[in-house]
Amino acid sequence: MGRMAGKTALVTGAADGIGKAIATRFIEEGARVILTDIQAEKGAESAQELGEGALFLAHDVSSEASWHEVIAKAVEAFGGFDTLVNNAGIAEKGDIEHAQFDHWQRTLRINLDSAYLGMHLSLPILKQAEWASIVNITSAVSVKAHVEMAAYSSSKAGMAQLTRSSALYLARSGYNIRCNVVRPGSVMTPMQERVLAARGGAVSDQMKTTIDAHPMGRIGRPQEIANAVLFLASDEASFVTGIDLAVDGGLTM
Repeated sequence: MGRMAGKTALVTGAADGIGKAIATRFIEEGARVILTDIQAEKGAESAQELGEGALFLAHDVSSEASWHEVIAKAVEAFGGFDTLVNNAGIAEKGDIEHAQFDHWQRTLRINLDSAYLGMHLSLPILKQAEWASIVNITSAVSVKAHVEMAAYSSSKAGMAQLTRSSALYLARSGYNIRCNVVRPGSVMTPMQERVLAARGGAVSDQMKTTIDAHPMGRIGRPQEIANAVLFLASDEASFVTGIDLAVDGGLTM
């Protein structure tokens, strides 16, 4: 029996990168997985790679209507889900002097509002499960602010506090729903590549600086983040809620 046998998970931002790695590990451990992403073609390809236990749904995580649609389709296809991973997000350069208000609003809509919507609207489904788990993916910048990423840092810090507040509420309400954070350091994903390119200068130089910032002398792999999410989503973490698990090579130590 796999560590996720009998479970059904909804993973946002799962077309590639960390989200796809999480979906892959869940499938490997026996779960059925609903992969959602705004990248429809890439998401459909990823679900096809993962086989019959995977379903892809196009999803704008910043839209309440889109959340309603995705949840309804998940119920129709699999009868619901007991695991929610809020992974979707954007990371765009923008300091407090030069970033425009629309940049701030867009970042918070996609990174923070989406987590609220996912948790709030999924709660009736999760409450039906014998045991359920929510895992929110933040970032090292939620505790170690980045000079050029004011909105991103703020959105991820907000997501962490949303998780703590929700974990307390869910536990004290007597719901069998755990809520935790996984906090990655730098991980080589398509989003990380875009962040490095946006900073200017040679990407190789940016990469060396990023690697040097991690005491372990390297950046992470998507599978390493996925393994941490797998633990928190599985019954192995049945007495774990409200934690902020750093998987960052010592970056925020």
